Amino acid sequence: MATVEEFTHEMLRQYLDGRGWRWLVDVDGDYVVEFAYDEDFGCELTLYLIMSGKEKEILEVRVLSDMRIPKAHWGEALHACNTWNDTKRWPKVFLHVANVETDLFARITCEGHIDLEQGVHQELLDSFINTVTRSANGFWEWLHSTFGYTMAFTVEKPSQEIPD
Repeated sequence: MATVEEFTHEMLRQYLDGRGWRWLVDVDGDYVVEFAYDEDFGCELTLYLIMSGKEKEILEVRVLSDMRIPKAHWGEALHACNTWNDTKRWPKVFLHVANVETDLFARITCEGHIDLEQGVHQELLDSFINTVTRSANGFWEWLHSTFGYTMAFTVEKPSQEIPD
């Protein structure tokens, strides 16, 4: 039987290494995996494993794409996110706009959170991350197959970087 342990960075590294993925740690200490372009998704995806909370007891799993959504299409993007959230349990998806007044582009975030203050065993941690990442892949595939580029969700690179 699996043993419940304190949630640690080592557990996240064990998950990532167990999949053979190349990963890095960003300036915030988050684990990042960048995946290549996938035709089924119509974009490149990036996985973030983030330890947050006062005692780093919360695991945040985020999957973002390189899609930038022009302001003229934010309403369609919100509709797509709401449709997904209304019919699917995982992941939570939302349109992220840092500043409604000045931003020209937005991005969709897929995420799941779990409080691990009481500890976790590696199998449950792996299962949770897998659930969020697989369902996020499902979202991107659904978005691409349902809407394609008709919503002008493109991977165009804006002239100035969009803040995360």
